[in-house]
Amino acid sequence: MRKLRWLTAGESHGKGLVGILEGLPAGLEITEDYIASQLARRQKGHGRGQRMD
Repeated sequence: MRKLRWLTAGESHGKGLVGILEGLPAGLEITEDYIASQLARRQKGHGRGQRMD
């Protein structure tokens, strides 16, 4: 199994954040809609603080 490598740049509360994910299989399609749906799903999970209400 290949290793995944995650690189980030920018500030978490700044105007922009860049992420680079290396080691994914060629041709794997990840859309902005898919990412948005996964982020929304995670907000509903265990450990959600009051700030997310």
